[in-house]
Amino acid sequence: MPNAIHEREELHKPLMVWADLWPQGIQFPAKGWSEQLKPGICVVVDESGEEAQQWLAVLAGHAVAGRGRVQCAGLCSQADSAAYVAQVYWHHPRAAMHEREMSAQQWVQEVAQRWPTWSEAAWSRHCQGFGLQEHLSKPLWHLSTGCLRKLGIAAALASGARLTLIEEPVAALDRSSIRYLCQALDALGEELASAPQILRWIMVAHWEPLAGVTWDEVLAPPPLTNTTDAPEESPQTLPVQQDLL
Repeated sequence: MPNAIHEREELHKPLMVWADLWPQGIQFPAKGWSEQLKPGICVVVDESGEEAQQWLAVLAGHAVAGRGRVQCAGLCSQADSAAYVAQVYWHHPRAAMHEREMSAQQWVQEVAQRWPTWSEAAWSRHCQGFGLQEHLSKPLWHLSTGCLRKLGIAAALASGARLTLIEEPVAALDRSSIRYLCQALDALGEELASAPQILRWIMVAHWEPLAGVTWDEVLAPPPLTNTTDAPEESPQTLPVQQDLL
């Protein structure tokens, strides 16, 4: 199914901007990645399946850019690094899981307390859509990879975080969960389109745009060639949701 682009009135100037952006370790062979984005849902297309993590780390403010800077809602990832990172929820599935004995319900409660924009209604809807209810009493280490992935994505969508980054969205998910994820993303896109006062950017990194989702933007960053080093992390402590799931 072809992926459409939302047709919306020009109610906002672009409020998430980056120009000539490169991760560290790149020899800057050409002009970097530049975008100007209104609030909405975007897909970052990564056909290699390996490069999105480096780009998302820079966009999240968790890695120092080799060149360029990112601004989101008036905050700069370099000049206002702590405040910038505080508005980001990065669902990073490769991160190590800590507090393994904590139950899924306890983890969700901790995440909800950290986000003043948390929506209990959205959480309940995603919990039901992903079939998570029967797993909430279990310790995190008892959950399957797919169940952990669904728990993290549901929390990311419910967090209300100004910038929400979701990496590898369908890995380890069953078909019904993938279907629900697409429905949830599409519904969130419609919600943001009808409420222009809500400043929220949802970025999903995948090797192609998910079918059934009406994307506001389909982003294609330049390929990362001549990589010499891994991205350098910024000095902030990563939020707990990245450490758990």
